[in-house]
Amino acid sequence: MKIGTLQNVIEQPLDSLFTTASQLGFDGVELDWSDPDWARPGGRLAPDNRPTIRRAAAEAGVEIPSVAAHFLSRGGITLEETEAFGLEIVRTGIRICADLGARYLLVPFFAAAEIKGISTVSRLVKNLQQLAPDAEVAGIVLAIEHTMPAELTAEVLDNVSSPNVGNYWDMGNSMALGADPLEEIAHLGPRIARVHAKEYHQGSDPPGSRYALHFDGLNRRPFGQGDVPVPAVLDALLQVGYDDYIVLETGKFDDPAGSAQAALNYLRTLTAAQS
Repeated sequence: MKIGTLQNVIEQPLDSLFTTASQLGFDGVELDWSDPDWARPGGRLAPDNRPTIRRAAAEAGVEIPSVAAHFLSRGGITLEETEAFGLEIVRTGIRICADLGARYLLVPFFAAAEIKGISTVSRLVKNLQQLAPDAEVAGIVLAIEHTMPAELTAEVLDNVSSPNVGNYWDMGNSMALGADPLEEIAHLGPRIARVHAKEYHQGSDPPGSRYALHFDGLNRRPFGQGDVPVPAVLDALLQVGYDDYIVLETGKFDDPAGSAQAALNYLRTLTAAQS
């Protein structure tokens, strides 16, 4: 398995991001796209800037496996009032990924964009079916991250029926939603397109519901020191054929680089034991 990190986990701007990630030992960096304006002329992910970003990553020996469109959780292809914007911006994200050499676009559905109710699910399927041909032509995978249970996720992806639309699965979120991560992996199987690693510790809080993340328990402890059964999760992923990027979305604990490197080292030890 390769191990990457979200850009915001190591808190680095683009001009030092890839060098720092390389020095820490990461294989790749998932880029933050936190504002739609960043993709427009003058923005940090504007078309004119993309060749420079791609070159900087290559020179540092670090991949850009994915781009995370964080702002889509404010509203996107699941809400009628933001549907047109969501379709347009996902297509923009596909172009960003293609220009940067990233194969995966993280399309999140939290907060205002949370998937709940039959009409929301129907709109999601319809719009993913519209976007799938664009992704297929560009060679990009749309990886959706959300609060749906594994059973519904499998149904949605099977209805979309495209190899270029998959699930971005998060081991910490799975536990925060009250699910068994090992059962989810077994159920989702090859529909898992990408994996986020973060920690979860329930403490005295009640378990989260399927449709309301209990964020208080996420990254409460350093990665590997909470309730997520990380070794078993990695084994379960291999059993369903997943042997690609594990991307850190771990806590910073007043030392972003140090905390990320500790999480990386922990994962390296586990993956080495598997090989």
